[in-house]
Amino acid sequence: MSLPEAQSAPRPRRPTAAPLLILGLVLVALNLRPAIAGFGPLLGEVQDEFRVSAATLSLLSTLPLLCWGVLAPLAPLLSRRYSNETIILCATALIAAGSVLRVGATLPVILGGTVLVGAGIALNNVLLPSLIRRDYPQRVGPMTGLYTLAVVGGATLASGLAVPLQTAFGGGWRSSVAVWTGLAVVGTLAWWPAVRGRQTHARALNTGGPSVWRNPYALPVTLFMGLQALVFFTWLTWLPRVLQDSGFGAAQAGLWLALANVVQLPFTLAVPILAARPRLLVPLAVVTALFGAAGVLGLLLAPATPLPWMLLLGAGAGSTFPLALMFIAVRAAHPAQVPQLSALAQGFGYVVAAAGPFVFGALHDWTGDWHAPLIFLLVCTVLVGVSGIASGRSRQA
Repeated sequence: MSLPEAQSAPRPRRPTAAPLLILGLVLVALNLRPAIAGFGPLLGEVQDEFRVSAATLSLLSTLPLLCWGVLAPLAPLLSRRYSNETIILCATALIAAGSVLRVGATLPVILGGTVLVGAGIALNNVLLPSLIRRDYPQRVGPMTGLYTLAVVGGATLASGLAVPLQTAFGGGWRSSVAVWTGLAVVGTLAWWPAVRGRQTHARALNTGGPSVWRNPYALPVTLFMGLQALVFFTWLTWLPRVLQDSGFGAAQAGLWLALANVVQLPFTLAVPILAARPRLLVPLAVVTALFGAAGVLGLLLAPATPLPWMLLLGAGAGSTFPLALMFIAVRAAHPAQVPQLSALAQGFGYVVAAAGPFVFGALHDWTGDWHAPLIFLLVCTVLVGVSGIASGRSRQA
């Protein structure tokens, strides 16, 4: 840079205080799952109103996942022009706007709002973990745990409160879904100080080092991310219906789903800390996949006694998601490759995951029961373990 250019360059503003930035990160992360989790316990009522098949209804979960996959590569491209903080602010505002449409009077309007919500979440899915790696390089494990705790906490609140909120406000399923618009607005406002306190334009990217396409971990990490997401979002969407068809009421089914989400919370904190030790990556991948497989198998064989299966499903999902994020962080060849590997893993991964709720619902439409869908989910859970072993095994990068 020449001397005149250096003199005319604007001074960077003082960074936002760490506690304020962390608070904003948590409140934004809380908005990354209610869009899907809040609909699960209400699907029966939504289906009755619009008179559509289970496969069509699964679009409420499938469309966000498709957006997460298709739009994930857009995040690193935008970050070349704008700062991560600015993009995250706009993405969270997009979630709020889409949430307003999701209480619309017609299914096309609701699905349009679902696409907007999915687009906002897609950008934040990629950029928030990248921001953690950039700003907290010595505390990636604990900060990843805090981030995943907030993400899972949002899903827990949405699934557990879906039916009680509907009852409290008395406006049908729309009154329950509308509550999460307020959470998105709060998240947008909470993130605003992060934008004001930092540069509004992107820092120059470090383009040194090998391409992400030459990273030997790219494929297994992508498969692990996609398969664990497929398993989680499939039972997050359909578990209440499976339990209702086993004799539980809608409120009871919602509480069982909330329990499965609550169980995830301690695992989201513990697993990233354990995964910081490379020798534990493969054992963690195997054990967490076994948790999930045992939970699905229990639902298949004894759905009328859901308590142990909820505990196992929660333990599995609460472990595999933060483990996937840790794989992205520790298997990137250098810090600048983190958003690239994140975009690749989430881009292809969530496209794979989007098939889960749809196939699960379509198998139910075809067979008339939940046996074939649960067998499909069991096979996918086993594949989570296989891809986790490949992601965790040491090799020469």
